[in-house]
Amino acid sequence: MKETKLLTRRVGKYDPLDLSGYKADGGLVALKRALSTGFESLIEEIRRSGLVGRGGAGFPTGAKWAMAAAEEQGPKYFICNAEEGELGTFKDKVLLEGDPWMVLEGILIAAFVIGAEQSYIYISSEYEKSIELWEKLVVEAGRAGLLGDGILGSKFSVDLQVVKGKGLYITGEEFALISSLEARRAAGRLKPPYPTEKGLFGRPTVVNNIETIANVPVILANGVEAYRRFGVEDEPGTRLFSLSGDVKKTGVYELEIGSGTLAEFINEFSGGTANGRGIKAVQPGGGTSALLAGTSLGCTLTTQAIRLAGSEIGTAGVMVYEDGRSTLDIVRGLMQFYGSESCGRCAPCRIGVVRMRDIVERLSQGEGTTEDLEQLRQIGKTCVAVSTCGMGQAFPIPVLSALELFPHDFEAAIHHVSA
Repeated sequence: MKETKLLTRRVGKYDPLDLSGYKADGGLVALKRALSTGFESLIEEIRRSGLVGRGGAGFPTGAKWAMAAAEEQGPKYFICNAEEGELGTFKDKVLLEGDPWMVLEGILIAAFVIGAEQSYIYISSEYEKSIELWEKLVVEAGRAGLLGDGILGSKFSVDLQVVKGKGLYITGEEFALISSLEARRAAGRLKPPYPTEKGLFGRPTVVNNIETIANVPVILANGVEAYRRFGVEDEPGTRLFSLSGDVKKTGVYELEIGSGTLAEFINEFSGGTANGRGIKAVQPGGGTSALLAGTSLGCTLTTQAIRLAGSEIGTAGVMVYEDGRSTLDIVRGLMQFYGSESCGRCAPCRIGVVRMRDIVERLSQGEGTTEDLEQLRQIGKTCVAVSTCGMGQAFPIPVLSALELFPHDFEAAIHHVSA
């Protein structure tokens, strides 16, 4: 298995702030083409490319843009989401710092298509280097005529504001991010209406992840047919996979979708598990994805195959746990993180995440009961079913999957107390 570099082909090749280097390597071709093309045609190209969101939800990008473009009343807004708070996920930082001009080009094209005159890039507060770089980039872009009035001599005008995130997991969710930008408490909202109808300041808004946006210049510069030569029919292109956990080598790798299996990816790039043991379990889509047993990693790296195996590709943050790791320690670490991240807006998540965290803590200390196991299942299923936003619907999933995969580990803790 080898890397296929479409999005990361420039990373490390030139100074990230050097616009001339970016242009010499094919940069701005897509933007110039977009500015001379009707937005309906651009939306249709993105639709035909099969591009879907790379931030976890996987919503078709062309459909999202079309909904916002169809809204007649302005103003409209575009937001590039660079919060990247999901556990085991650190792929967006590669593009954010390694090829920022490509990300900016994608932002400009998206803003042009939906008719936005103001855009934002919302960067995690933990990425201080990224924030500093992007603040300089905005200045350089303004000098180069890529921001402000009459971009590249066209009638299109847009500004970009760099926003330092709040350091909250919940702001990875689009409505929570929007609330944060409005200087309100970051919290999810019931849908509909969707942000494309009533988003930032109640106006039509598109929120796209960095990796999603980085695909746009690639598609428009090279053509849909060239883009679709990569990946599989139902899921074209490449994806950035973060690899971490009990491995000798962590990193970010760009792979053609469906080019190999999850097991092949881990074996090829990890250097082996940290202590040379077998693999107990893997979370293929970040900290909220279901655990897959180490014996069930033959699924190809596609959304559908991983879903059929029992998990989700999510943010493509692959977290590896080697044999010998305590299942209870794994889920305790996850629940300790998510237990402090609920926005508190809806009761199922606000109460459920704390209850589940406390139960897992008791079990891991050998103080649980058989009733605790049933409560874990019931609370988790309730949160998944009725929570307002993606966090509440997702945080119980790794615990519920662990209960299914490794029931004896939980039962052994109970039996230990009863002995």
